[in-house]
Amino acid sequence: MTMPETAREPIRVLLVDDHVVVRAGLKMLIESQATMKVVGEAGNKNDALALASREQPDIILLDLYLGEENAVDFIPELISKAEESRIVILTGVRNPEEHQRAVKLGAMGVALKETSPQLLLKCIEGVHAGEVWLDRFLTS
Repeated sequence: MTMPETAREPIRVLLVDDHVVVRAGLKMLIESQATMKVVGEAGNKNDALALASREQPDIILLDLYLGEENAVDFIPELISKAEESRIVILTGVRNPEEHQRAVKLGAMGVALKETSPQLLLKCIEGVHAGEVWLDRFLTS
């Protein structure tokens, strides 16, 4: 029995974080999985929008704050550029109101940067499969 063609294609991930070292670490983690591939990296809104439009990733892993930019504010724009993409907020900021606002604007997942690498990978897989993923901190 052969696997369907789509089951073999890796989950295409766009990394959006203003810290180069964070993007590098995330890229190493994601690309250590045969089922995932990083298709682009951005450190600001304009690059994120351009890459999302060009690459049409499956998952956009989005930091909550990009320097002075609040990424939540441009979630609707990201979705309009890449309608099939699902957004996962990955943040070190424990601000439930901001997390909930991100979800209301279209993010499918929220994970804290302190989460384990294995849990982050499960989050990406789950959101890709259509699940909504909220860090336990948000629901406690």
